[in-house]
Amino acid sequence: MRRSKLIILILALTAMSSCLVSSLHPFYKEKDKKFDTTMVGNWIDGDSCIWTIHPNMVSEGFMEPEIHDNSFKVTYYEDENKKSILTTTLFQLNGVDYVDFIPDPNEDHCTSDMTTFHHIPVHTLARVQYSKDSILLYWYGDEWLNELFEQNRIRIKHETVAGFAYDRHLLTASTDELQKFIKKYANDPKTAEEIEQIFAHGYTDDQEEYGVFLKLKPYKGPLPEEKAKQVETHYSN
Repeated sequence: MRRSKLIILILALTAMSSCLVSSLHPFYKEKDKKFDTTMVGNWIDGDSCIWTIHPNMVSEGFMEPEIHDNSFKVTYYEDENKKSILTTTLFQLNGVDYVDFIPDPNEDHCTSDMTTFHHIPVHTLARVQYSKDSILLYWYGDEWLNELFEQNRIRIKHETVAGFAYDRHLLTASTDELQKFIKKYANDPKTAEEIEQIFAHGYTDDQEEYGVFLKLKPYKGPLPEEKAKQVETHYSN
């Protein structure tokens, strides 16, 4: 995947998406959540960007110990000086694995009050296929959603936001309605077959506009923070 497309992907994940299907409400319910340690670890994509995936730890109150909430904390390093932190939930509907991404509002990229006041975090949806050797992710794209609206195939609560290139849709439906939508359209036979083909062979030219595909492989090298410490130690000596 070209670096320009990856930059678009990360911008979409950390703000209101301009190219991914986005929702104010989560795509999953607590009963749908899964946790698989196969996904835990350090990964690298085709542009040498590093992804760390670890259990997400939360506190239930002031001075209370942190516990695992059965989701993942994902840190994406575009380079040594740029990172994004997201909460990612693996869940299953009708035997199909999906992940729900939302930016973490408590991390460095949202520490400015003025910035935080102007952002509402949104959820994005991806199909996922994973093993110890790879994680395959396919985010559903806004063009795919636009086509469903233009063909009058769906009625789901949303707001239309005018964009520079095209209008985009922010889903405002409840999780119940979102899951009905996923079962009927995000995993209909044609869409499911196309995604399976992408997982098996990568993109074809006529598929790129409908979503974003990413393949992660295990990464054994140092993380950017570790590299920075090594450089600092080198210069201090």
